[in-house]
Amino acid sequence: MSEVIAPLPRRDFLGAVAVAGAALAVGACATAAGGSAAGMPAMAPAPPAKDDGPFDHSWLDRLTAKHKQIFDVPSYEDGGGLVLARNYLNGLRDGFGLEAPDVHAVLGIHGDAAPVVFSDAIWAKYAWGKDTKTKDPRTGAWALRNVYWQARPGEDTYESSVDRLQSRGSQFLFCNNVMRYLARSMASRHGTTYAAMRAELVAGLLPGVIVVPAMVTALGMAQERGCSYVYVG
Repeated sequence: MSEVIAPLPRRDFLGAVAVAGAALAVGACATAAGGSAAGMPAMAPAPPAKDDGPFDHSWLDRLTAKHKQIFDVPSYEDGGGLVLARNYLNGLRDGFGLEAPDVHAVLGIHGDAAPVVFSDAIWAKYAWGKDTKTKDPRTGAWALRNVYWQARPGEDTYESSVDRLQSRGSQFLFCNNVMRYLARSMASRHGTTYAAMRAELVAGLLPGVIVVPAMVTALGMAQERGCSYVYVG
């Protein structure tokens, strides 16, 4: 199992993830010191990853349901990972009569899936609707809000929205490695510091989303606690 961030030919947010993907692809851990690799633009300097903590590991202690599954979600793909989590919950409910607290879904969000766990304010400020080619069903224009958060009944994303899944016992995790690359890339692009950009992004996470040190680690820890594993590419 490897943690891969795929480069994408899009602008601000996805451009930042593309830089991260290219850096990782060439083994560019050395760029963490602030340099660039393979011609990629330099990113804002950042402290060592160990200084980003302390991390909240309480989600592991909540994995007490008899039926639990972790979804490895590295790709935005119109919220496909959220749809599969919804299907998992619906299948256990409709086919076996099982629901929370006997069922628990964990969604590990990383790579270019990141927009699904950020607030409306972040989406609007950094034009993530246009970047991700996401239209708002309420306006028909590029989304200035997270369409996977507090969707209304009747909207395509309602049953697979973050808050709806959370209400059914789902937990959302976000990768700190992706957070670091986003903060560094966006800080350089917008003329601010890593610390300031990271603080803004952390504050801009949706309620209940937990930052984990590395998604590949969280996936393993969840499986050690009895979660089955599904990759959502």
